[in-house]
Amino acid sequence: MDIRAKVLQAPTGREPIMPPSSDPNTSSRITWAILGSVSFGALLNSMMGSVINVAMPDIAREYSVDPSRAAWVVLGFLLAVTVLLLFAGRLGDLLGQGRVYLVGFAVFGAASLGCALAPTLSVLIATRVAQGVGASLVMSTAPALLIQSAPPNRRGFALGIMSTAVYVGLAIGPPVGGELVGWLGWRSIFFAMVAVSVIVFSIAVRVVPTRKPPRQPHALDPMGAVLVGGGILALLLACARAPVWGWTHSGTIALTAVGVVLLPAAIMFELKHPTPTLDPRVFRSSVFSSAAAAAVLNYVTLFLATYLLPFALRDGQHMEPSMVGRVIASQAAGMALFAFASGWLSDKLGPRGLAAGGMLVTGTGLFGLSMSWPTAGMMIPMLWLFVCGAGVGLFISPNSSALMGAAPRAQQGSAGGLWHCQGHSEWRWA
Repeated sequence: MDIRAKVLQAPTGREPIMPPSSDPNTSSRITWAILGSVSFGALLNSMMGSVINVAMPDIAREYSVDPSRAAWVVLGFLLAVTVLLLFAGRLGDLLGQGRVYLVGFAVFGAASLGCALAPTLSVLIATRVAQGVGASLVMSTAPALLIQSAPPNRRGFALGIMSTAVYVGLAIGPPVGGELVGWLGWRSIFFAMVAVSVIVFSIAVRVVPTRKPPRQPHALDPMGAVLVGGGILALLLACARAPVWGWTHSGTIALTAVGVVLLPAAIMFELKHPTPTLDPRVFRSSVFSSAAAAAVLNYVTLFLATYLLPFALRDGQHMEPSMVGRVIASQAAGMALFAFASGWLSDKLGPRGLAAGGMLVTGTGLFGLSMSWPTAGMMIPMLWLFVCGAGVGLFISPNSSALMGAAPRAQQGSAGGLWHCQGHSEWRWA
């Protein structure tokens, strides 16, 4: 293996990881067909995925279950996606991003039909898990396809377009879902997902490249994927069940212990594997590791605030659900308005300043929310949530461009999976 190959596989943060001028596969122009297809798919599916919570009360009533049991309709999907993202990304690296992307939409569409026809809650949960399998294939490969559709100096622009599409879908999804549930019932949401999957698949199959990458010896790493997925699943289940069981319950402690043991074991195993699911050495790149850490901090703080805000508005101010929905939608509006511009600017100015400025704007919005309580009405919290959304919109495209650009070309799918795992939670389709 020559020196250049070693640099590409084990970046240290000082060497150029993907030199634009030396990559024969990098085009100097944007492939608009791929960019448009992937972004259109992101818009439609984020729109349809954001309506699930609207239908949860109707699902619980039809199956005569309490909300805690019905919550597994959402939780099963999220667990499947989160556990499989890294492995799905690696499959994209090995089999071709376009192939895995198309298979993901086919699986998602078929599972959506199963959800629409589910006779029992158990069947609905199982088909939602199958939806999560398809979604993980799509979500992990979409960023890599976008990177392939644009040259390095237009990467932020491409990611900005997809982020804007996601946020537009999130903003218009709840009103559309409310109308579907109100007029046609909750099953109509899943029938709509089938239609969306057919539309996106029929477009993508014409434009998404399906060539297979060069064959790699011992390329698949099932044991590493099991260790990583098992560790993540154990920690997620511990967090999900702890509010019900209690943090000192034996089940919570056991699941936490399993996660704490498996994840370090996965790191040690991956360091020794010739073709790991995600090479831990990629974190030697200061750009990659700092971009991942910044995303985690950004989304954790924002998630905590936006998760608690509806309870404060509903229980503290006795606000109507429709008004709460409008307040929450202001965040997606701020994201949609600023994500594209920040992606374009990051290509001109570099990602570091814009990403840092976005986090500062988000912090300002969170501070405004904390200082405005208790405030009657919806305009003040809506304003500060819009500021939070604007900050995320400024942050996400430059930070994503830095993270994906710092990943070796052979691990773009794995990096795309990590991107979603560590914080890009807007496109969770649930």
